[in-house]
Amino acid sequence: MNNLYKNQKISFKVDRQNPVRILEFSVEKSKTKTIKFTHSTETDNFEYTEIEKNLTKVIAHKEAEISNSLYSAAIDIDIQPNVIIDFARIYGFQIDFQRDIWKNDSFQIIYETFLDENKKIVETGNIIYANLILQGKENPLYIFKTKEGYEHFDKFGKSVRKSLMKTPINGAKLSSSFGMRKHPILGFNKMHQGTDFSAPTGTAIMASGSGKIVKSRWCGGGGKCVKIKHNSTYSTVYAHMSKFGRGIKEGIRVKQGRIIGYVGSTGMSTGPHLHYEVIVNGKKINSKKLKLPSGKILKGKQREIFEIEKIKIEVLKSELIAKKN
Repeated sequence: MNNLYKNQKISFKVDRQNPVRILEFSVEKSKTKTIKFTHSTETDNFEYTEIEKNLTKVIAHKEAEISNSLYSAAIDIDIQPNVIIDFARIYGFQIDFQRDIWKNDSFQIIYETFLDENKKIVETGNIIYANLILQGKENPLYIFKTKEGYEHFDKFGKSVRKSLMKTPINGAKLSSSFGMRKHPILGFNKMHQGTDFSAPTGTAIMASGSGKIVKSRWCGGGGKCVKIKHNSTYSTVYAHMSKFGRGIKEGIRVKQGRIIGYVGSTGMSTGPHLHYEVIVNGKKINSKKLKLPSGKILKGKQREIFEIEKIKIEVLKSELIAKKN
């Protein structure tokens, strides 16, 4: 219990009768091991047991060309939806999925899967390696564990993580930019203080950055909307949702990449899309022109360890490709 880490899953079972008390809680040590603490009424202490799941870890390697969208290309080769969303989140800091991906671009991914006795995938783990090849240019990323937990770094040891992702949605098309436009419903010219992404109803919308949800309700013309305050400088707004993500409500904190809602056409809208706003120091700005500080760069001993881990991943990739051929 002295080695808790970021994004570790801890679950509680609570008796809400007065007085409120914890009946049991579980700490996930790995995908196959959980430690369960149960309150004993006899001793008034917590007794723990280790629960081992009989799962087998298998490293998966997939690659494909993108003919329509990243999401559809990944689904076609049986990559799990949560892995696709994680892949999009990782690249969301540096890639604009609406403008940077062209037909016949491609991707590679190596990730953890966990199989039951029937060889069925019941869980997935970390993305170990990812490579998005855009117009012939490779963009490889490698997983590396720091004090803050697992992060992804480019080949030069620079973290891809920034305060805000470029786009909070995958597989959408830019339908209306920031600036003056003729309003599609009102019919007169009006300043459009956000960016619209058209996508099918139900497409997942991610929090572009970590922060506190200060609004999660009906917003008039914006329909069902969410506003996140990331820090004293940045806030973001997501409007016209069909529904909110599970557990999303005002006052809670969310992590970057969490699903906060789904594309819809609520409020003053002519069709399913996401209206996305970035607010800097109280002023709405063009998210496409937003300049964010680059991620941290590994140095010294950490950089040395990263270079060794990077070589190990490249060897793993070669072995997985060789097995297929």
